[in-house]
Amino acid sequence: MSAHAETDTAQPDAGPGDAVVRGRIDGPGGLPLPGAVLTITDFAGRQLASAVTGADGSYRMVLHAGGSFLLICAADRHQPAVAVINVAAGEIRRVLSLAGAGQIAGRVTDRAGRGLWGATLTLTDPRGEVIATTTAGPDGRYQLSGLDGPEYTLTADAEHARPTSRTVTANEPGPVDLILTVGGVLTGNVRAAGSAHPIPEASVVAVDHTGRVAGAAVTDHEGYYELRDLPPGVYTLAASGHAPVATRVELTGDHATHDIVLGAPR
Repeated sequence: MSAHAETDTAQPDAGPGDAVVRGRIDGPGGLPLPGAVLTITDFAGRQLASAVTGADGSYRMVLHAGGSFLLICAADRHQPAVAVINVAAGEIRRVLSLAGAGQIAGRVTDRAGRGLWGATLTLTDPRGEVIATTTAGPDGRYQLSGLDGPEYTLTADAEHARPTSRTVTANEPGPVDLILTVGGVLTGNVRAAGSAHPIPEASVVAVDHTGRVAGAAVTDHEGYYELRDLPPGVYTLAASGHAPVATRVELTGDHATHDIVLGAPR
């Protein structure tokens, strides 16, 4: 006896005034979903009928009264679904589709382990189509749910960072963490050699090893400057405001500080 036949024979025969609710439950991709559990209740939560889909995803239930009811469907590794059905004597058909319940979760951090709030997570399928997107919350945590495919490409991107990607599967056994390389930040103060007073509106320029200007800034009223998005490397730092000076500074991590003294000491 087929699973479909077992589903039908588990239900009582329909009488003249009875209603039959039958149909099919589909899973991801429109494939029949066997073993899904269906329940019909009234709006007070009283159970009126139940069934389990057969091998072809079909189901059949008999109701002895008409009215408006809830058709509830659940299956392992799928998101449940519910629909309102209006039942009268005779037969009605209803097809429901359940989405997958797989999920991917983890953190997006920089190389120092700091969470990147607001990082964008994009999930694409093997054809390159975007399946889902989200943004990382505080501490860089994210979650993507409702997944049903076997394999995806997960890409993370954030401001001042280089994007990174990796292949993932739904319901991986552990968290899926991604580490982004964030451009370094070089900060410091520009002061006068004689008085050690800060020099506002001084020009600060960073030149990389190829001679390319990698960053430029003007000091604020306290002589403070900030250069962002600098890849790790050695830079020549030139500052002008009084007599210009040039110094070498190496940026090896995400942040370095380098103070500059302008003018000859008295």
